[in-house]
Amino acid sequence: MRNDWFQLSQDMRVRGALEPRGVKEAIRPEWLKGEDLRELERANLHFALQPSHQPVAVDLIERPYPLWSDPLKQLLQTFAPRLIFRLAGLMDAEREQLYPYWFLVPPQLACLNEDSQFDSSGRLTRLKVDADCLQTCIWPIVQAVDNRLHENVFLINLALAEAILRRDFTGLCMQRVEMTTAEPMV
Repeated sequence: MRNDWFQLSQDMRVRGALEPRGVKEAIRPEWLKGEDLRELERANLHFALQPSHQPVAVDLIERPYPLWSDPLKQLLQTFAPRLIFRLAGLMDAEREQLYPYWFLVPPQLACLNEDSQFDSSGRLTRLKVDADCLQTCIWPIVQAVDNRLHENVFLINLALAEAILRRDFTGLCMQRVEMTTAEPMV
């Protein structure tokens, strides 16, 4: 099987995507790293939504911390039943509608290649990952970690990418990841 990987992100072109308020204050960055999970279990993850004329329930809300839709969470659990999720309810008070979303504690993988490029503000402009690192990865989804990264970078394998494409998800963007291999020493 081919060892292709893709970066999964929110498609920012979707107008009216749900925007929860208060996420940055309620979710701690340590939780994404799998730290203080007992505190995560006790946390109340319910958020009001920014008013929107025509709200669109995208399947991944990437900022400020990623929240995954229920159908996307179910697919991820099919591929990796041991993933850790915590329910986060998003409430549209104007329409009296509740949207179930999930906070994911993703497996972390230090797979960023030194040739990855960043702009002057530290934002990733060109993603390059180590193929050897991903080839031995047992998870279908990982979060790339590196001290140079200032944003969340989620990588999914080919099988999961194909499964996502076969379903009717909204607001997802997938881009093939540029992979590098170590040069053999002569």
